[in-house]
Amino acid sequence: MKRSGEDVHPLISVVLPVYNRERYVEATIQSILDQTYSPLELIAVVDEGSTDRSVSIVRDIAARDGRVRPLFLPHGNQWRARNEGVARARGDYIAHMDDDDLALPERLALQWSWLNRTGVDILGGSIQNFGSQGGLIWFPETHQAICHELLFRISLFLPTVLLRADIARANPYDESLVYSDYVWLTQLAHRYRFGNMPQILLRCRTHESQLHVVPGAAFQRDERRAQPGYFQSLFPEATADDLRIVSLLTEKKPFASLADLRRAGDWLLRLAGTPDDFLRQRMADRWQYACQQSAGLGWACYRLYRQTAAAFDVASPSRAWKLKASCILRLKPGSRRNAWCRKAWHTLRRHETA
Repeated sequence: MKRSGEDVHPLISVVLPVYNRERYVEATIQSILDQTYSPLELIAVVDEGSTDRSVSIVRDIAARDGRVRPLFLPHGNQWRARNEGVARARGDYIAHMDDDDLALPERLALQWSWLNRTGVDILGGSIQNFGSQGGLIWFPETHQAICHELLFRISLFLPTVLLRADIARANPYDESLVYSDYVWLTQLAHRYRFGNMPQILLRCRTHESQLHVVPGAAFQRDERRAQPGYFQSLFPEATADDLRIVSLLTEKKPFASLADLRRAGDWLLRLAGTPDDFLRQRMADRWQYACQQSAGLGWACYRLYRQTAAAFDVASPSRAWKLKASCILRLKPGSRRNAWCRKAWHTLRRHETA
């Protein structure tokens, strides 16, 4: 007896690593099977090191629906699972998923249409968090904006990605890294065209055992190792001192002099120089944060903030009064006075919103 969907020749292969997700994986798989775009297969790459019912849940679903192709591997990591899934995929395109998220029903249909209309090579989209934390997370839309934002954080969210299978096979993930998708993007930025759809494509489940929450220090290590080389590839004319300034920005550290802080503002303005409103706002927010961290430079820091902030041409970031007060008091990060003021400001804000 044939299983449902067994004769479908997939155009899109969805690669889903599965490890210890018995609470969520069935709903995740169903969100793919319920897609309005039907010529697909789902390759559930199951880590046989799972200590819960994940393996049996995937087996049961695969027995009912021929679009689900389980691939059972010895215990490894998600990057090995993704590489193996891509290698076994029959589709011309690869879509990625995480085993605890939910794809919106029209995700693949919207992405397929957008990718073919725009010629983008690697396409992502926005996400809606739910679970322990909520909130909408937008990503920059254009290739240049995505590349500039990538200096600071992931700017193409892997569980929303759709790309050609030949690109995925030619560029496997580094299985020795924790933050392999970040490094992967920095390596592909000059060879392929990135894009993000403004639509929400995914409901991202937030909980205490998320992959990016558990090994946070390792994520930062991989990110910081990749950033200097990536910065030089974006701006080959930049000097070692430029790299030092941008590294202080990406690491959210204070600046020791007004001259360095001014150069940081110049770099943020340069990075904001795209038509992407989202990116300009993010760079403006980073400028305020850099000045907040450098408030120990005094009133001149606040004057410099005001002079540069106007050039971003976006709405003024909230709570500029806090920066003004910090500069008057010359507050330094980690100081006892700064800790006292943070507590006082937190109390004031709680009373304001009560």
